[in-house]
Formats: sequence, C-alpha cells, structure tokens
Amino acid sequence: MIRQMLLLIVLAPVLGAQVQPNSKAEPDPLAQLTGTFPGSIHYTNHGRVLEFCPDNTCHGFSGSSGVPRSTLRDFAFLYVYFYSDYYALPEWRAKEQVKHTAERVLARPSYRSCKKENDRESAGCVLLNLSRQGEIKLLFIRYDEGKRNVVREDIKEQLSEKAPSSQP
Repeated sequence: MIRQMLLLIVLAPVLGAQVQPNSKAEPDPLAQLTGTFPGSIHYTNHGRVLEFCPDNTCHGFSGSSGVPRSTLRDFAFLYVYFYSDYYALPEWRAKEQVKHTAERVLARPSYRSCKKENDRESAGCVLLNLSRQGEIKLLFIRYDEGKRNVVREDIKEQLSEKAPSSQP
C-alpha cells in the first residue's frame, strides 16, 4: 500500500503534465456578450437551444443534434453582432475587442468559403449556410406573464432587412 502511494506521488506530476487542455480550442465568442450583458446567455433543451436575453425578449438559436455547441455559439455571435436590432448593442459593437472577435470568427477555416465584399455579407453567408436544411433555426422568444412564447423566424428575411444602427 505504501509502495503504491509513493508511486502515485512520484507519477502524479508526470501524468498531470500530459493531460493539458486543448490549446487549439477556439475562445467562446459569447464571452464578449456576457461581459457586457451578464446573465444574458441561457441554454435549454440539453444545450441545443441558445438564448440571448438582455431583457424579456430573446434571440433564440436552435441547433439540430449534429450541430456542435461551438458552431451554435458562432452563429449566435455573428447574428447578434451583425444583424440584431436590440437597442443596447451599438455601444457593444463599437468595442475593439468585440470587432476583433467578429473578425476571428469569420476567419475560421470552416467559414472561409464565405469571404465576401465586407464582413457583414460574409456573416450573412455563414448564417445562411448554417441554417440550410434546418441545422440551425432562428427564433424570437418572449417571456411574458410567466409564459415562454416562441416564434420561428425566417433567417433570409432577417438578413435582408436594413443594417441595425451603428453597424460595422
């Protein structure tokens, strides 16, 4: 027993050094949102639905079972940054760190085929590609009088509307 304990004490640092977090993991772009709007991101339906709720109204993003959570987060960030008309976002969008996050998300290898004339058009391309075949759905969610009301939105229609104020 003592021999096993000594072996464990000797090997623990060596084994621990081999278990390192994935240094290539992309940072969560939604950290930019929660920094400005604490408590505004919620997951429901076992992580398949992401809600951005700065007040009683929310943008919802519903991913099919095959959509990785990181892709759902990218979709939500790109939609909120480039297309949401929520009144408190212009100040958030103006932050340099937020702008850099948008650029980093759009530069990911899986989205490079959507390089367009400007970042907003590139983001629209990414959102449309991810929403094809219902992989990710856009939702409008309102919490009113203790009830959760959900309406599915047409992503093409939302992307074709004019740019929100203070849009990059």
